[in-house]
Amino acid sequence: VQDNRASEYGPRMTNREALLESALASLQAKGYADTTARDITDGAGVSLGAIGYHFGSTRELLDAALAEGVRRWFEPLIGLLSQLQPPLNLEQMGPALDGLLETLSHNRPLVIAYFEALLRAERSPALRTALAADFHALRNALTSGIERSLAHQTEAASPDPAAAASLIMATFDGLIIQWLLDPQRLESGPRIAETLKRTAILVAATTAQRGPL
Repeated sequence: VQDNRASEYGPRMTNREALLESALASLQAKGYADTTARDITDGAGVSLGAIGYHFGSTRELLDAALAEGVRRWFEPLIGLLSQLQPPLNLEQMGPALDGLLETLSHNRPLVIAYFEALLRAERSPALRTALAADFHALRNALTSGIERSLAHQTEAASPDPAAAASLIMATFDGLIIQWLLDPQRLESGPRIAETLKRTAILVAATTAQRGPL
């Protein structure tokens, strides 16, 4: 369905596309709770009835916009991970972490939408499925990078790539929270990478002394 009225998103955009873009813009500007159907339709240049026609309800439209926002933020993260070359070391990991943190500065509204999406996912099966797919893609990209790195190492004991990827993602989520609340006190990428390396060495040494659990 082509919109007969030009919205701020361009005359060639369909009603559905304009609604999604307007909803995403409203989410970034006002948040989930304060975004109204009128905010969305005014930005899209369409009637209120278009929301029901294309998405079923305002809530379903907002959930779709949250999923789209998370996907757009994850895309550059996956791109950064795919650029890492084995073997992974501090020379790469420090700048890579800085690059990941840099995406936060450029995408702060999307980062906030990400946390709103996590809260909404519990009550929206469609949103939960979409977010799970995004996380799966990010985890796969990170797992592949770890596998490439391990292929160039000679140590007999190596971490499980998928488990390591999940642990790194959990660490990054924690860094995101710290960045949102107090970015000035967040350590640099190289310092974080060095600490992670030292922690991994300490854990490995302790495990070797005690034996398997």
